[in-house]
Amino acid sequence: MLRNPNSRLALAIPTYNRSAILYENLKEMLPEIREHSIPIYISDDSKDSETESMVAKLKDEYEFIFYRRNDPSLGHDRNFFATLAMPDSDYVWYLGDSLYLRPGALTEVLARANQGHDFIFINSYANDPVDRAIEGKDVKDFLVDRGWYLTLSGATVYGRGPRSLLVAEERRVQWTNFPQLGLIFEYASLRPTSCAWLGQPSICFNRKKKSYWLKTALRVFVRDWAALVRSFPRLFTESEQNHVIRSHGLNTGLFGFKSLIALHAVGGISLPELKQLGADFALASPISPHWAKLMCLTPRVLIKSVWSAGKAINTALAGLRATSGQI
Repeated sequence: MLRNPNSRLALAIPTYNRSAILYENLKEMLPEIREHSIPIYISDDSKDSETESMVAKLKDEYEFIFYRRNDPSLGHDRNFFATLAMPDSDYVWYLGDSLYLRPGALTEVLARANQGHDFIFINSYANDPVDRAIEGKDVKDFLVDRGWYLTLSGATVYGRGPRSLLVAEERRVQWTNFPQLGLIFEYASLRPTSCAWLGQPSICFNRKKKSYWLKTALRVFVRDWAALVRSFPRLFTESEQNHVIRSHGLNTGLFGFKSLIALHAVGGISLPELKQLGADFALASPISPHWAKLMCLTPRVLIKSVWSAGKAINTALAGLRATSGQI
């Protein structure tokens, strides 16, 4: 019996050198994907052909997989826009290559897709289990309170309206490392926006992944994060901007004491960077900059030797990869 791919919803996955993990994740989701004939679009920035070979193998099991190899590679931000533009479905679930969905998630999103929302947001680990529609002024309040969570590349399903929004290159540059959230903020700042929040945790992390951002954590989650939020004065007041910037570190624990020690152990934080970031770090971190600077003066070899005995660094890093896993 001939089938057609689902025109209501598609999965769009950017990937970079994670063929084995991506294969595991797709296999995990395949029963429900097949049930609804959900098309899968993969935009591959990898330096080798392993992902291409994996996709060819998986196509023997499921025909609605559409693959593109980027040569030269596009990079994280440009690949976001390229990946999101691949499907022509009503809704596109942009899903990081280290993530997979719990059974029932696709069915639930398809049901919500019939209600005409611009965005459908899906919970993974936020403490907010109640499903609801978000309209009018409540959209801004939601973004102030939950903007930190929407950094997760997998938390958002994009409707046709946001995907058709023309964004100039000079504007995209202001969203470095967070284009997935920049597009949400931009759309909400320009027109009335309709959203839905699905509160039951439905997104899982493949724990085998190795994060790309650990050694650039300060640059990404302080400088770039603050720059993104501050590029939306039409959407947020200065007080609201400060709240959003601070909320990421508070809710993910990224700049808590143990996490900073773990980052220092792998070279993810340094005294010159702290001095350069100044007030932005003081705002983004619940830990005093003075304590962070003092920690940076502690030799990394000493931190590793003391903490590795109790596997504390590995535990902290695992938590960092899980709660700040958009890259």
